[in-house]
Amino acid sequence: MELRIDNYILFYLINFFNIIFTKIYESRISINSYKPVIIIILLIILNTNSYCNYLDNRVSKNLKIIKYDEIYNSTIENGTVLIFEPNIFHHECTPGYTKYFIDLGYKVDILMYPYGIDSLLLFKDYSNIKIITFNNLHKDISDHSKNLSSVIKKYDFILLQTTSLYELDIYNNLDFLNITNSFFVFHCLDFINILGFSKYLKQNRIWTLGNFSRGLQVNPHYFGDIKLRNKNEKTTFFLTSSNGRNYTYLISTIEKLYRENYDFQIFVTGRAKKLNSDNIPNNLTKIFTFIYEVHYSELFKIVENSDYIIIPLDPYNKYDYDYNNSKSSGSIQLAYGFSKPPIISKEYSNVYKLNENNSLIFNESNLYEIMKKSILLSNDDYKYLQNGLIKCENEIYNTSIYNIKLAFNKN
Repeated sequence: MELRIDNYILFYLINFFNIIFTKIYESRISINSYKPVIIIILLIILNTNSYCNYLDNRVSKNLKIIKYDEIYNSTIENGTVLIFEPNIFHHECTPGYTKYFIDLGYKVDILMYPYGIDSLLLFKDYSNIKIITFNNLHKDISDHSKNLSSVIKKYDFILLQTTSLYELDIYNNLDFLNITNSFFVFHCLDFINILGFSKYLKQNRIWTLGNFSRGLQVNPHYFGDIKLRNKNEKTTFFLTSSNGRNYTYLISTIEKLYRENYDFQIFVTGRAKKLNSDNIPNNLTKIFTFIYEVHYSELFKIVENSDYIIIPLDPYNKYDYDYNNSKSSGSIQLAYGFSKPPIISKEYSNVYKLNENNSLIFNESNLYEIMKKSILLSNDDYKYLQNGLIKCENEIYNTSIYNIKLAFNKN
């Protein structure tokens, strides 16, 4: 089994290993005494190396990639937008934002962890994109913030792809808040007041993924030129596991369908492991496949090979309440981008422009009937939903482009 280690903690692991080997050297104790420790460390390093080779060759051989300290000697052309993703997540948004800016005639530089580069795997043309990588947010970015700030100000526009509580010091050090051509993506709008960013709402500098009452909706759901696929003979569902979510009703529905001998399978992925093999009935292990912390190349393949995306938002679960007014599910982005009809509660469908022409909508009492319908749906009816989803996606694209122009004062 491969051990996966995120780049976010790799720096700390290397330091930890360094301390151990230093102690071995200083103690002058025979290396045999530490043989078990050394074997474990070597296994971790070997697995780590295989993990660090996650960058798909189809991307690396065509995409210009430099390290953050090379930015000082690189030329920033007029008409270039900088996307800065300070986190090890939300890279699924990067292709969509990049596509919008390119469609508007800009070149795009992206400052990110190397882990996220594969999110651009399905792009056809990399000629207007440059990647600038860092390995440790505070060491590489915060410690060099003054120099980076002077470079960042040369860009036409700057997009902070994830705005959260935890990197406020970095935003300040980079002088983002005082640069009038900077824009902030909030994945949770509740952070706006906490961070004191309310003043930026009237300036159209707060962007959101959902169609909410605050902020400009700029929804990044492009992953590449995706070809529509026929419905699988064995119906395949895709589902992400999230912390705080209640899966009890969904699992009981799946168990009922399985007992009645319907032919289907379910792929589960995500960073959180709330839904796992330990909390499903033993008889369902044959139809569930759990693949956590996958690279984007793997994620895209799983989604492309699926028929439906299950989005089990529950209006009675306090964790899910905000998805109607201030949060947007990443699974919605995948549904739009890959034209995979979502299975979603009626309580949440309207805010995402989902209806019976593009999705399968369930209420409190009929999830079983809806999932049964999805399994039995003919390929023609499945194509109808896909085409409806493409129409929905086009509307959201047009709204997003209009809002970017509004924010950039280009309307």
